[in-house]
Amino acid sequence: MKTITCIDCEEQFSGETPEAIMQAMMPHYMSDHKDVMERGTEEGKKEWFAEFNKRWEQA
Repeated sequence: MKTITCIDCEEQFSGETPEAIMQAMMPHYMSDHKDVMERGTEEGKKEWFAEFNKRWEQA
């Protein structure tokens, strides 16, 4: 199991797969980072996923 810290705050999420962590993060983003979700651009999404994947590999 790996643990990743939220890219936009210090909350941590754990899971066996990247998909499991994404599913755990989604409600957090919809409530605590709604502004990030609403103003996201395609470039911003690519950067977010690149950082997420980097953190997954490092975990």
